[in-house]
Amino acid sequence: MTSPAAPTSSPATPARVAIAVLVVGMVAMWGYVLYLAFGPGRQAPPDRLSDPAFSIAAERRCGAALAEIATLPRAVETPDNVERAEVVVRANGFIAAMLDDLDRFVPAGEDGELVQAWLTDWRTYLNDRTEYAAALRSDPAARLLVSAKDRDQITEHLDAFAADNRMPACATPLDV
Repeated sequence: MTSPAAPTSSPATPARVAIAVLVVGMVAMWGYVLYLAFGPGRQAPPDRLSDPAFSIAAERRCGAALAEIATLPRAVETPDNVERAEVVVRANGFIAAMLDDLDRFVPAGEDGELVQAWLTDWRTYLNDRTEYAAALRSDPAARLLVSAKDRDQITEHLDAFAADNRMPACATPLDV
């Protein structure tokens, strides 16, 4: 009786070699990406403050402003446009007070320049909200039009600075 022949492995074909090279290349690429993202090759964001003192104080103050805004009805859920405008105006008052307080914490030097630019952007966004509230009084279909900065909405820059400096409460509120 003859036993069946053992299967023989086929020699490396060009297709198998190409697939193996692709797999090794992809694993190497992802290893490099992860090294850059989490390893010593990672660079700090360009707008990261060197001293965290402002970030700590700002996070606390922004959190207080968010708590005040949370006491109001959500503007997006207020059906009457005049009442909605009043809610936005009241929330804007909390934001303006927050910005005035943050002005007192601005550090010196390069960190101070970054913070001043961020606060200027915040005031631009606050002005957008003020214009929205004024438009709401006469137009129930008014929409919040957000200013642009570097081809993005200014809120993208506000939120990125807040995230880069570990101040999540200082991101733009989602009340309107």
